[in-house]
Amino acid sequence: MPQTTTKFAPARDPVQLDGRTLEGGGQLLRTAAVLAALLEQPLEVHDVRGNRENNKGTQGGLRAQHIACISTLANWSSSTTSHLKKESSQVSFHPRKSGATPKYWTDRPIPGALSPRRTASIEVAGVGSIMLLLQAVLPYILYNGPKASEEPTPLHLTVTGGTHVGKAPTLDYFTQVFVPTLANLGYPTITVTEKHRGWSTGTATPGEVELVIPSIPAGTTIPAFTMQDRGDIIGYDVTFIVPSDARRSFHETLTNWFQNRADGTDMTIVKDDDSGNPSRYYLLIVAADMTRKVWGWLQQELDNGGCVDEYLQDQLVVYQTLAEGESVVNAGSWGEGSLHTQTVRWVGSEMADAKWKAVEVEGAEEEEAGKYIYRCSGVGLVSSAGEGWAEEEAV
Repeated sequence: MPQTTTKFAPARDPVQLDGRTLEGGGQLLRTAAVLAALLEQPLEVHDVRGNRENNKGTQGGLRAQHIACISTLANWSSSTTSHLKKESSQVSFHPRKSGATPKYWTDRPIPGALSPRRTASIEVAGVGSIMLLLQAVLPYILYNGPKASEEPTPLHLTVTGGTHVGKAPTLDYFTQVFVPTLANLGYPTITVTEKHRGWSTGTATPGEVELVIPSIPAGTTIPAFTMQDRGDIIGYDVTFIVPSDARRSFHETLTNWFQNRADGTDMTIVKDDDSGNPSRYYLLIVAADMTRKVWGWLQQELDNGGCVDEYLQDQLVVYQTLAEGESVVNAGSWGEGSLHTQTVRWVGSEMADAKWKAVEVEGAEEEEAGKYIYRCSGVGLVSSAGEGWAEEEAV
């Protein structure tokens, strides 16, 4: 199912990426893989995760979560891969050259319904992060749905793995921050149901998440977006998941903190749950402005003055790359952003020829004089859902 864009034509030869560049970790790999699948751009990565250590104390290589991301995208897009095995220091991704792509979902008849339900499932080995996997596969789902002549039914996706994993976004962050932000930017509204949590701390137990994901209508693009100026804070949503004997003290501490530092602004506890293990503590504070733009962990982010946090900023770069027009996302750093953000920008430039430019802040205060924000001219990817599917079983 060839993709169509307004500005981009894939190169015949693979794009060569050095996996040690900038952040040099898994996000480089996930972003490159989904852009390769969406844009049908051949890809080869060497020195995979070259700035990381593996379990043997040597540099980098593929882990189970990265293999799940790449193999899912390859299966769904009928692409081929090589060197896709644990601890491999290189990997290649070669998209299907021609013809219609097999459906990546299974159509399941629903009694009394006119259209079948589109379903798919993914398993991340052990408690590999579900949220990191979704960073890779979600753009593919959004831009590849039923063809124009079919009922635009959403995909019902079940994923098993870790929901609360160290050094990865959590399910609560995804649900309360990332999903509402995508909806504000014009993407279809995603529904998320936590069946059960999967923790990497304490006794490692896989979790399960069900998502209902509509696709972008066939033949359309997502316009560029600007997230630059933050409105007034109108409230805080608090989630904490802690051992049962700590819940009362957590509640009291949070109440006192907000009374002392955010007096007059509403605080709503949206989740107060028992983590089930004395080593499991989780806290998320989400602040909302007048336009319901949201961001996560708090005091430093508030002081930075941005309208998103640094973690949301790097997760939105791939969507800036795919949007039509010039987008800007301000995380308050007034510069290049985090190392993760810089890395994803670099990948987008190499894979999709997205154009980034630094623009001096206009009307900045004296202490901000000479500071810059980065604008992205995206490739304007058109949803190719209307171009047809091969009549084959879902992969």
